[in-house]
Amino acid sequence: GTCRIVMANSRFEYVKQFELDDTILPHAWIVLRVDGKGFTKFSDAHNFQKPNDDRCLNLMNAAAQAVMAAFPDLVFAYGQSDEYSFVLHKTSNLYSR
Repeated sequence: GTCRIVMANSRFEYVKQFELDDTILPHAWIVLRVDGKGFTKFSDAHNFQKPNDDRCLNLMNAAAQAVMAAFPDLVFAYGQSDEYSFVLHKTSNLYSR
């Protein structure tokens, strides 16, 4: 089935009045946390061994390295369970801050 979200000229139009500028505070270290979705199902499908399968850890680390390479303003990344956190430098201009 196809899911379609309609907003314009609908009863949900009033939500737009609550939209704010997404500018991030200047001169502050920002941590972006990315949490896994469906990680248990993914782990089962690939027969990852609990609690720490080297294949899974290597895959997550490689993905984090690719993100770090794509965004030079990131200065640090760390993983915990099925999530990774990325730290933006406090002088970053990402997202117009």
